[in-house]
Amino acid sequence: MSDEASISLDFYPKRPLRTAIVGGGRGCVNILEMVRNDELGRFRMDILGVADPNMDAPGMELARETGVQLLTPDYRHLFDIPDLDLIIELVGSYKIRDAIERERPREVRLIDHFGARLFWDLHKAEEVIIDQRTVMREDVERERAAIAQIYDAIPDEILVLNADMEIEHANASFLHNNDVCLAEIVGQHCYEVEQVVRGDCQVAVDNCPHHLVMTEGKQRSIVRKHFDDEGNTHYAAIVAAPLFGPDGMPTGILEMTRDITQRIELEEELQATEVQLEGFLERAPLATFIKNRHGQYIDVNPATCKLFGKSRKEIRGKTDLEILPRKAAETLRLGDSQVLREHVDYRDDIELELGDRQVFLRTVKYPVTDAEGQVNAVAGMSRDVTIQKRVEAELESTREYLQSILDNSPVSVITTDLDARVASFNRGSEIILGYTADEIIGEPVLGLYANPDDRKPIIKKMRQDGAVHDQEVSFQHKDGKEIPVSLTLAELKDNAGNAIGTVGMARDNSHRQALMNQVMQSERLAAVGRLAAGVAHEINNPLAVINEVSGYLRDLMEMGRQDSEEFQEELSKGLPKIGAQIKRCRNITTRLLNFARKSEARVEVADVAAALDEILPFLEKEAALALVTIHRNYPPDIPRVLIEEMQLEEIFINLVTNAIQALGEVGGGNIWLETENTRDRVVVKIRDDGPGIAEKVRNRLFDPFVSTKPTGHGTGLGLSICYGIIKRYDGEIRVESKPGEGAEFRVILRVHRPPSDAKTTELLAVE
Repeated sequence: MSDEASISLDFYPKRPLRTAIVGGGRGCVNILEMVRNDELGRFRMDILGVADPNMDAPGMELARETGVQLLTPDYRHLFDIPDLDLIIELVGSYKIRDAIERERPREVRLIDHFGARLFWDLHKAEEVIIDQRTVMREDVERERAAIAQIYDAIPDEILVLNADMEIEHANASFLHNNDVCLAEIVGQHCYEVEQVVRGDCQVAVDNCPHHLVMTEGKQRSIVRKHFDDEGNTHYAAIVAAPLFGPDGMPTGILEMTRDITQRIELEEELQATEVQLEGFLERAPLATFIKNRHGQYIDVNPATCKLFGKSRKEIRGKTDLEILPRKAAETLRLGDSQVLREHVDYRDDIELELGDRQVFLRTVKYPVTDAEGQVNAVAGMSRDVTIQKRVEAELESTREYLQSILDNSPVSVITTDLDARVASFNRGSEIILGYTADEIIGEPVLGLYANPDDRKPIIKKMRQDGAVHDQEVSFQHKDGKEIPVSLTLAELKDNAGNAIGTVGMARDNSHRQALMNQVMQSERLAAVGRLAAGVAHEINNPLAVINEVSGYLRDLMEMGRQDSEEFQEELSKGLPKIGAQIKRCRNITTRLLNFARKSEARVEVADVAAALDEILPFLEKEAALALVTIHRNYPPDIPRVLIEEMQLEEIFINLVTNAIQALGEVGGGNIWLETENTRDRVVVKIRDDGPGIAEKVRNRLFDPFVSTKPTGHGTGLGLSICYGIIKRYDGEIRVESKPGEGAEFRVILRVHRPPSDAKTTELLAVE
C-alpha cells in the first residue's frame, strides 16, 4: 500500500454534500428518492442540479417535483452551482464521464456511474450485489486504474526548469492555479515560487527529487502532504523527468504536479466500502451467495454454510451438484440461467430436502455486472421460511376446519363490513333464509331484517356492551316469510383492536317459539286449573244470592200471591239483585276465559297495579285456604310499563302461586306485594316469609324443568317461561333467598315514556 493510501482522512463532511447529477434516468430517480426519504444515513447530500438532454426524463420529472434548483440539458451548467462538492455521473458512458472529468472544477469531486452503482448496491443491502473478496479486490484495482486514467487526462501543473532549478516555462494550469503570470516567475528558483497544489518546498537539497534526477538522469516522483491556511490536508503527486541535450546529458527538468487529494480520499473510501461490504456479508442473517457463469460458488456467507451444513472452504469453487444431492442441487440451480441470459431478477419459493431436513426457502437471484456492464455472475439471498410455511399450513388447516364447522352448522353465521354489507354467509344462513351466498354477499344486511329499524337499537347496545346476546328479532326469508330468530351480535376487530365489522349468529326460533307457545298455553290452562277453587267461590256467592231471591219469589208464586203488592215489591227488589249477580258471574267467567285464551306476545303498554288487581281476586281464595295473607303494599299510580298485559298477569300469577304453595307447605304465612320506581324502570317485589330456596336450586331456578316442589307437583317450566317473557321485553327477573328466611322475587320492567312532542319522538328514534 502506498504512503498516500495509508494516511487517515475524515472523508465524511459535517454538512450535506452539495451534489449535482448528470443523467435523468432510473438511477437519478433512485438517488432522488433516497434523498427525499432520508435513507442515505451518513452519506448526506443536497441535490442542487440535474442535467439531461431529455427534459422529460423520469429523473428530471422527479427533480422538478422535489424542487431541485437547476434543471438543464447541458451538464456544463452544473459547474456554475456555488460551492458544488460532488457530481454523480449516471449516463453510463465513459466518453461523457471523461469529458466531465476534464471540464469539472478541480475542487468538485466526481463519482461516475460505476461508483454510483457501487454506492447503490451498498445502500440496498438486501438487493445489492455481494461479490467475493477476490473479485472485489480486482474491482477495486480496476477502479484505481480508472481513477488514475481520469487524473492522467486532467491537465497537470507543468514547470520547465534548467539545471540550476530556475523556472524557464510554466503551463496555463500552473499559472491559473497559482494566480501568476509567466513573466513573474521566469528566472526564479522553483522553491522560491509559492505553489498552491504542491505547497512550500520543505526538503533539503540532498533529498530533493530534482537534484537526484539531474545527477542520476532518471525520473523521480514523490507525494507531498501539506496543509492550507485553513488547516485542510492536501496531497500532491510530483513527477520530475530529465530533459536531455543533444549530448545525452541532462539539461533540465520537466516537473509535473498533480493534486491527488481526491484520489487519496477516494481510495480510503473504497477501502472502507470493501470493509463494510465484507462485514455485511459476514453478518447478513440471510443465506447470501455468489455464483459465476459456470455455477461455481465464488463466495458464501456463514448463513449459507449453516444452511448447507458445510464450511466455506468446502463450498467455494464447487457447484451445487458437487456439494448436494442431485434433486436439491437442481432445485437450487433454478433461475440461474434465466438471470444470466435475460439479465433479470428471479424470485421463487423452493422446497429442499437436505439430509433428513425439509427446508422451505424464499429466494431472490439477480445479475452481477462488471465495469463494462457485462453479466458475469449470479448473486442471491435465501430466507428460511420453513417455520412460516408450517404455521401457514396449520392456519390453512384450521381455517378449513372452522369453515367446515361454519358450513355444516345449522346456526346462521353472517359477518358484515364497516358499511353494514354482508361479507360472509354460511350454509346455515342459506337454509334458514333461502338465499345463496352469491346472492347476498355484498348486499346491505338491513335487507335481511323483517323490520330494518330493529337493527338500530341492537347495534347501539352492541357498541355500548361489546355484544348482544339472544336478542329476539325477525328476519325475512327470500320468499317474504318472517323468521323469528335468537340473535347474538358482536363486533369484529383486527389485531390492532380496530373495528372491521360485525359477526352475528342467529338461531331459527320458529319451532321453538311454536313449542313455547304450546307450553305457555299449557301453563296458562294449568293456572286456570289452579284458579278453579277461587273461581268456584267467586261464582257460588252470586249464585247463592240468585237462589235466595228466586226461591223467595217462587214461594210467593206458589202461595198465589203473585198479584199482591208484596210480590210486586219483592219482584222489583229481587230482579236487579239477580241481574247484578248474573253480571258478576259473567265478569268472572270472562276474565277466566280471556286468561285461558291463547295470545301472541305484542309490545303493548300495561298497568302494573291494574294487572295485580285483576289476578288477585282469583288467588286470594286459594291463599285463604292455605292460611296465607296477601298484603297489597303498592300505590295505584305506578308508571305504565312496556309489556303485553296478558303476559304480565301470567308472570304475577306464577310468582304469587309459587309463593302460596311454598307457604302452604309450612302451614301458612304472608306475601307482600310492593313496587318501587327508578328513572326508567319499575320494580315489582313479591316477597314471602316462607321456607326460602336452597342455594343449589337457586342458581338454576330459571332453567327449564327445575322445580322446588316435590316430584309430580309441578312441571318446572313456570319460572323459565316468566324469565323468557321478561327478557323478551328487555326486562330482568332476580331472586334473593336464604333457607328459612323467605324469598323475594323482583320483576324489573322498562317504563313507557310517550314522547311529548315531535322533537322528542325524533330523538328517541335516533340510534
